[in-house]
Amino acid sequence: MKICLMCAEVAVEPLLDLGLQPVSSHLTMSPTQQVVQHSLGLGGCQACGLVQVLQPFPYQSLVPPFERLIYREPEQHLDAMVQRAIALPGVEKSSTVAGVTYKDQSTLDRFARLGFERTWCVDLAHDLGVSDPCANIETVQAQLTPERAAEIVRRRGPVDILIVRHILEHSENPARLLRALATLLRRGGYMIVEVPDCEGNIARQDYTMIWEEHTLYFTRSTFGGIMPVANCRSLATEVAPYMFENCLVQFGQQIDDDYSKTAPRTRDADLGIIRAYASSFSNWTQDYRALLADHTRDGRRVALYGAGHLTCAFVNFHDLAELIAFVVDDTPQKQGRYLPKCGLPIKSNEALGATQTPLCLLGLSPEIEEKVIANKSGFLAAGGKFSSIFAGSHRSVRQLLPAQTGVSVHSDCRPRHQ
Repeated sequence: MKICLMCAEVAVEPLLDLGLQPVSSHLTMSPTQQVVQHSLGLGGCQACGLVQVLQPFPYQSLVPPFERLIYREPEQHLDAMVQRAIALPGVEKSSTVAGVTYKDQSTLDRFARLGFERTWCVDLAHDLGVSDPCANIETVQAQLTPERAAEIVRRRGPVDILIVRHILEHSENPARLLRALATLLRRGGYMIVEVPDCEGNIARQDYTMIWEEHTLYFTRSTFGGIMPVANCRSLATEVAPYMFENCLVQFGQQIDDDYSKTAPRTRDADLGIIRAYASSFSNWTQDYRALLADHTRDGRRVALYGAGHLTCAFVNFHDLAELIAFVVDDTPQKQGRYLPKCGLPIKSNEALGATQTPLCLLGLSPEIEEKVIANKSGFLAAGGKFSSIFAGSHRSVRQLLPAQTGVSVHSDCRPRHQ
């Protein structure tokens, strides 16, 4: 058993060992270039139920190799989230609204457009003393300590509403980060925390969910326990629905120091789902390898679209590199490089052709699959086919798998391995 990153109980059951894995943003200049790799494994806490990595990657290893690497999060729910925030008791247009990373800026902009003039965001250099221009969220979560937060408050003043989007799941010490976030708040101030909802991908047994930059994999039940750790009471938890991964949004309010910090207890059913997720991994790997081997048996080739961490996970976790010809990506800076570990070349979309690569697997967010496909009408007209690496997509590659005795491939891609 290992110590839980959140509740600190020695109760984390190791469940899935993915071996040595690279940092997916560290694209290489040659297919054989060596990259730093760390052990990547997943476990579930028998005390609080939180799914988590067994050993977080050192945050220094996660710093991207180039500046301004941006990960875009879903935003369709932000207008409603802001409206709920401004309706909270005591919130006025003179209130101070702050964010923690660049992911919060679009929310701060929404407040500003509604007349909130006092908005700001934690700055890596000015507030955290970080000079590396490539540093990103991985560094914020490590450097934003309660002591640093107290210094920020002395200079900037306390915050009435703190926006915290998609950083908690990156934290190697979430309890410390939550205490730091609470330190930024004015007494009675509000904190709005957003994380990915991993429950659907765990149930669908989609392993692209696992990312070396994410240490925590929340479900609605485990997310409910974060506010007491931050000495806040939970006001509400909402689910913003999306195709690949829903967003969990929790509203909390800072309260007196004697608030109970009792963490929720897990249920055997919760751990049963993650245990099934882990035990089915090898079966899905065999299925994917068999499917792609069949598609390449007569000289045809398979391509992947999107050179991000989701594609990297799909290829490296399931050991599929020898069955894939190349990866297409529209980002010029990525073209001519190679995915780390697997060494697959990254090419422009002109390389994709129905004659040589009639099957192209989409490793982009399912929300933009239609847009990408709409721009490849010539590929489709020539007989090319797009499938998605994601179990939650309606065009999931799992639909190409043959039915097995006693099981079937469902249209919603529920797991067939139990």
